[in-house]
Amino acid sequence: RQYFLSGEVDVEAYDPDCLFADPFVSFNGRQRFVDNLANLGSFITKYDARPLGYEVSDDECTVQTKIMVKLELNLPWKPVLAWPWGVRYELDASSKLIFEHVESWDIEPWAGVKQIFRKPTVTIADK
Repeated sequence: RQYFLSGEVDVEAYDPDCLFADPFVSFNGRQRFVDNLANLGSFITKYDARPLGYEVSDDECTVQTKIMVKLELNLPWKPVLAWPWGVRYELDASSKLIFEHVESWDIEPWAGVKQIFRKPTVTIADK
């Protein structure tokens, strides 16, 4: 699922004490992650996502994804954030629950933040 775009996450796939991290913050707790996603819903007005990669380790306990993401934000100048976004999921071998969810960007974090304050250089097509 495009959880970061829709705010909907498969809650039962995550360990209740799962570690969540991105280039700015990390914390433990599935419910906090769900609450954070719920707050994003009104902040993103349009989005587009295109899969770039998907790899599973031989032991099937690590999954690495990569998606080209474009997000239009609900601000008066309608900035668009756009960059490849990766997520590494670590699964417990016995329960198969995700115990680590680590996001990465193929852009320096502050370069991504700067996109909020400039006129968009890309557009998102209406669906």
